[in-house]
Amino acid sequence: MKNFILAVLIAIVLTKVLGSIASGWFDLHLVMGDELVSSSFEWLIMAGVAVLMVIIGFVVAMSIFAALGIAAVAVIGALLFAGLGIFWPVLIVIAAVMLVGRSKQSAA
Repeated sequence: MKNFILAVLIAIVLTKVLGSIASGWFDLHLVMGDELVSSSFEWLIMAGVAVLMVIIGFVVAMSIFAALGIAAVAVIGALLFAGLGIFWPVLIVIAAVMLVGRSKQSAA
């Protein structure tokens, strides 16, 4: 959660800085109706859009990592079951030899 809050704060700072650059260099302003939006309200709108994009990116990244994790668990499980399926007769023979070959020590 700490990383998520940090990502949101970074997005807000970048939006403020890049919004100032876009406004100064390219004379970019938001218009609602026939009126220009004030600079503080314009910044709030751009920050909201940036936060929304950060949230969408976070959700996409988490779903990709979750899918990779599920795939890794599925591959490991498949290899485990395939190994047991191939070697189960050998495991039974080893268990039988261990049970039969135990040395019986008498208590003194």
